[in-house]
Amino acid sequence: MTTKEIKYLSLIITIFIGACIETDIFLPAFPDMIDYFSTTEEAIQSLLTWNFIGICLSGPIYGPLSDSHGRKKLLMAALSLFLIGSLFTLSAQTFEMMLFGRLLQGLGCGGCFTLGTAVMFDTFQSEKAIRALNLINSIIPFMMAAAPLLGGYLNYTFGFRSNFLAISLFALLSFLITLFFLPETHAVEKRAPFSIERIAKDYKLAFTTLQFWQLTIVVSLAFAGYMVFLSATAVLFVMQFGVSKAIFPLFQATIIAAWLVGSLTCSHAIRKWGTNKVKQIGTTMIALSGIWLVGSAIVAPEDPYLLTSGILIYTFGINWTQGLYFLECMELLPGIKGVTASLLTSTRLLITAGVVALSSHFYDGKVYAVVMIVSGIILTSLTTIFFYERAKTRKTLLIKP
Repeated sequence: MTTKEIKYLSLIITIFIGACIETDIFLPAFPDMIDYFSTTEEAIQSLLTWNFIGICLSGPIYGPLSDSHGRKKLLMAALSLFLIGSLFTLSAQTFEMMLFGRLLQGLGCGGCFTLGTAVMFDTFQSEKAIRALNLINSIIPFMMAAAPLLGGYLNYTFGFRSNFLAISLFALLSFLITLFFLPETHAVEKRAPFSIERIAKDYKLAFTTLQFWQLTIVVSLAFAGYMVFLSATAVLFVMQFGVSKAIFPLFQATIIAAWLVGSLTCSHAIRKWGTNKVKQIGTTMIALSGIWLVGSAIVAPEDPYLLTSGILIYTFGINWTQGLYFLECMELLPGIKGVTASLLTSTRLLITAGVVALSSHFYDGKVYAVVMIVSGIILTSLTTIFFYERAKTRKTLLIKP
């Protein structure tokens, strides 16, 4: 990468940092927050729910507005909301005020995810976009994994408020760096005049484009399957399989390492074998992982090593496919990248949250529910990929002379 591209990539990562950790960093502080606010375990979960509502409500709005007014102005507005919400959570004396702060944080984070994605695809094109995406996908899991560890330390040492102080500082850092160092990436000549009618037309175009939704489903389900397994292992491995708390982090570290290796090797594989071959290898690995997981659940349902081996294959496979399909999805409707970034980001979050909630609902202390959900995700993804690629091949054959 050139110096300019490294600069842009660093700025994009900075945009994502606060938004990536604000969901997980304060989770270890839940017991202390329940005592402080005199609330219940069920009510404390609403801190996640209202944040999620804010992200889903705001995500589809930022994109089309940025197509008309540029990325930076909207990003500054989103980071301002994120910072204000963080200050509310830092100073909240009532649970209702804390919920309001979490909603504001979500409204701001929706812009960070959507506009950060749009900035990346404004800046990087073709293979460089894939490399940038894979690098960001390698870094984000480490942020998410490190957040609870940092939060646990801060909560134990300084109290639960320190978690929200950390979020506020990250939000302020992102705001200042964006303000002073991020140039506008959406050129004026590429912008469309703001019009409710035009925005409605753009959304109609995206909603009625089958290929866009096929790719969105593939990208969203790939990440959802990864998160389902990762979120279930803490209870399943320790409480049901008897894995010691000292050893358990090694399992999660291995899964995250597989994500990292898969992301970092994808670009090299594309240069060596080409896009289509990498897709074939990736989807083959995803299919193999489904067979492996089902077989493990039947033969040795309480063997953490066999199950982890299956998800390692899955993790590697999705990293060799989702980056390519993410790029195709963003390039499918190039004139409305803000809209497509909004829909893709919000849908990915919505599907992931829904699938994780479904997994939690059916979890019965055994591995079968988790394996069935991940296997269902794999089957749905592979079927969707099959029909998408077949339609694309037919279209290519039709336009050939």
